[in-house]
Amino acid sequence: MRKLCTALVALIVASATVWSASPATAVEAPDGLLPGSGRQSAFHRSQSSGAEIGRLVIPAIGVDETIRSGVSLEVIDLGVAHWVGTSALGGPGNAVLAGHRTTRTAPFLDLDRLRPGDLITVERLDGPPALYRVSDTFIVEPEDVWITYEFGRPMLTMFACHPKGSARFRIVVQADLIAGGRIA
Repeated sequence: MRKLCTALVALIVASATVWSASPATAVEAPDGLLPGSGRQSAFHRSQSSGAEIGRLVIPAIGVDETIRSGVSLEVIDLGVAHWVGTSALGGPGNAVLAGHRTTRTAPFLDLDRLRPGDLITVERLDGPPALYRVSDTFIVEPEDVWITYEFGRPMLTMFACHPKGSARFRIVVQADLIAGGRIA
């Protein structure tokens, strides 16, 4: 199972295709997306920190997990991982989190059960909590690193292997910042 999710952090080559909820229907990625200036490769040494930076609470699916810095496999194996160089939690851009669905702590086991309107709280160690509202869920190919790019608004992007027990696709949940951070 560990081998299946090793590909979780293998998001290296950008692609222009995203799949809707059913991978049979292709849709184009949003125009004009660029990585943030500080965004690091999934394999950069900074992705191995593992330092605790906050807590993720998603009542709709029973998640209450520590967030650690970096998306190396070793960090993801510990729980929820923040992609170094994407926006800070509660910040003005796209804060990106990764996690397993069926291995190790499996914090994103039920990510597919989130619906638009569900609330997500990020408790930061360096500031007030940030509140997000789920806006979209979709499936992408493992190579679709554009999900880590800047969308021009304060948001949270969470992703994990999909379907459960397979690394064939990635499920992506995006949520808009609604309170507690720098919204503009």
